Amino acid sequence: MSHPPTPADDLVGAVATTTLDLRWLQASESEVAAAMATVRRESRPKWVPTKRQVLVHVNDCLILWYLFIAFTTIAMRVHLYEVRRASAEDIGDLLLAIAILAVWLFGAYLLRRWASRPPSPRARMKEWRQTLTALANGFEPKPSPVATFSSLISVERTAVREYPRFVAPGVELGNLSYRSSGRSGEWHYLAVDLPAPLPHLILDATSSGRLSGDLPVGFEREQRMSLEGDFDRWFHVYSPHTYGKEALYVLTPDVMASLIDEAAGYNVEIIDDTLVFFIPRAADFSDAEPWEAAYAILTKVAPRIIAKSRRYLDERVPGQETPPLLAKIAAARKNPKARWTEPRAIIGPDGRRLEIRDRRTGLWSILGAVGWYALLTFLYVVPGLFAFAGFMSIVDGR
Repeated sequence: MSHPPTPADDLVGAVATTTLDLRWLQASESEVAAAMATVRRESRPKWVPTKRQVLVHVNDCLILWYLFIAFTTIAMRVHLYEVRRASAEDIGDLLLAIAILAVWLFGAYLLRRWASRPPSPRARMKEWRQTLTALANGFEPKPSPVATFSSLISVERTAVREYPRFVAPGVELGNLSYRSSGRSGEWHYLAVDLPAPLPHLILDATSSGRLSGDLPVGFEREQRMSLEGDFDRWFHVYSPHTYGKEALYVLTPDVMASLIDEAAGYNVEIIDDTLVFFIPRAADFSDAEPWEAAYAILTKVAPRIIAKSRRYLDERVPGQETPPLLAKIAAARKNPKARWTEPRAIIGPDGRRLEIRDRRTGLWSILGAVGWYALLTFLYVVPGLFAFAGFMSIVDGR
């Protein structure tokens, strides 16, 4: 049996017969600008903060801490050493602190105006180069403020941002940033649609450290399985307890060899009908390396796994057993008028997900959330309140 082709099949097949087009990464700035004028696309969405906007937030926090330190110091001197009476020296120090604050606030105003300006010419040129390279290779720039696919790296679906993100039928690649219980990080990823679902499978690349250390979840060690040859040196494989045979069905010697040769630095996840390759760092798409890596995966690794998916049916699920299906196919061939519909591929409940330890739930999740909000309170609320209290203590002379 074979499942019908998907858009990813068509794209992977097209990629395999074409050459990767990277000319815009080396083209002159005038050529890039002229090309972008005809394309009329901007790839950076408003919800992605620039480095300038991050600097504005840091400056605002420093202003609050300056007020806290200055006003509290003067207030303590008035309260402890001057019998709750503000002297002329205290008033002078207060006026000096206010003068410094006024200058700083004017600088903050100029900083905000600078941060609201378009990206620098260098940053804009990098965005243009990656946008033109994506378009030249059949991808559309489509950043997303939420996760667009299911995976361990997108478990916090509302705290995930995908930028840059380049999309073609059945395939997407880009950078994914996340924030979860005070933790944050970035991933570079490539996601491919499969013709049919496969059992959940995780390949933890040994070259990038333990995957569970970078995720809000951990894996039960009993689900780890050892494969032939030296594959264990490159990847630690995790499969649902009763689906080890299916893992061997997917990870045949040719697939393992292609993973080692072309994707040894990537963690790999097969979840439902999605194949995801990911690394715990952001990629610079104005550079050739991430495009070349994606091209190698799409031409030499993904087609092999897509072929496995197209032929797989979980015989544990009623209606997907091989002998009855073969009998129905044979009957349909003998009687063309007989109605027979190929069963929709389904994975049994024990194979849909690995058993994981979710650190987003329970005591550690509560402690993480409390810690995150406590940090925000410490950075913004505490200095603001103490600065106000110190100022009022000075004004009242006590």
